[in-house]
Amino acid sequence: MFRSTSVLAILVAMSAPALAADYNEWGEFEDAAPDFRNSYSIEPKDWTELGDATDPMTFEIGARYWYSMGSASFSSLTGGLSSTDETHFGELHLRVNDHVTNTFAKANVGYSIASSGSYTSTGPVGDFSDAITSGHIGYAGADLGWNIIGDNNGSGAGVLVGYQYWNDALHTGRNNFTTLSGGETLTYTPDGHYVIPGDSAPNDVTIHALRLGVQGKAKLGDFFDIQAEVAAVPYASVSGTVGVDDPTFSTAEYVGPAQFPYGGMNGNISSMRASPTTIEGWGYGAQAEAWLGMHPTENLTFRLGGRASYLQGTADATYTRVFITDPGPPGGPYTDDPVVTSTGVIETANPFAMIRYGLMGEFTYSF
Repeated sequence: MFRSTSVLAILVAMSAPALAADYNEWGEFEDAAPDFRNSYSIEPKDWTELGDATDPMTFEIGARYWYSMGSASFSSLTGGLSSTDETHFGELHLRVNDHVTNTFAKANVGYSIASSGSYTSTGPVGDFSDAITSGHIGYAGADLGWNIIGDNNGSGAGVLVGYQYWNDALHTGRNNFTTLSGGETLTYTPDGHYVIPGDSAPNDVTIHALRLGVQGKAKLGDFFDIQAEVAAVPYASVSGTVGVDDPTFSTAEYVGPAQFPYGGMNGNISSMRASPTTIEGWGYGAQAEAWLGMHPTENLTFRLGGRASYLQGTADATYTRVFITDPGPPGGPYTDDPVVTSTGVIETANPFAMIRYGLMGEFTYSF
């Protein structure tokens, strides 16, 4: 009993200085609780107006304009799609800086305002080119960063990790497919010609990307700053619809012009895709941007800069294909209906590549 009481007394005596160091004021025991010391140099209750030098956190919010040029290519076993465009974007952005921990969080969201360009689709029925006059591109992203070196006042260099969503749905043509699914009965003319029903689907690609990068910012006096970041994209999932128009034709019984829109070919359609072509794959790449900023006032910033991104990879294409026989017997007169059968198709490891770059302008308000 004597030994345990002595040890307890020693522990209490040793802890007293540590406890005293972590309390600001004990106050009166009757009506006040101990007050622990805060990690910020200025207590949150004592923060003045947002944006003052004593505040450990600052916020930046603003708008951007991005003039960009882009190109994309998707290939498959029987054809492909390539496009080039000039697209104007509007973008909103937000950044939160914690000057005590030298960390930050930022986010942006953008949408295309206008696009122009051209595309070319290739396939067994020939190549087709046309202008891009509609469609859209949208994106959004968020990053968390840490300045490994910095002055706790906005300047520094460090690392970031982030996520980006990208949806490319510029009008680059519609890819035809039949709505037959197998087992249907087709009507035909005395010369053996039949017409199959059809539909079409647009090209639409969605990307979910992981970003790992480095970034830095430096103030050049009271009126200018420079900032830049470079991020690797080690993994990006890619999905959507990108089709190829690749029907085949039979002239064994009917040798006249093929049905619309294949008037340049002869014969009956003997096989054709019977669903939109969906793609599923992954890619990798890199992104970079740099800015020069000017501060006309303490809270306002105008910046000019540039941004570039590149992504490449492979994707599997999945679709249904139908096969159609000519009416029989061969040579006519025809009494046997065409037979429609279907099968699922997967084309693996189709390469793709996407690049976009351009100039940007930014207006930011900080507080």
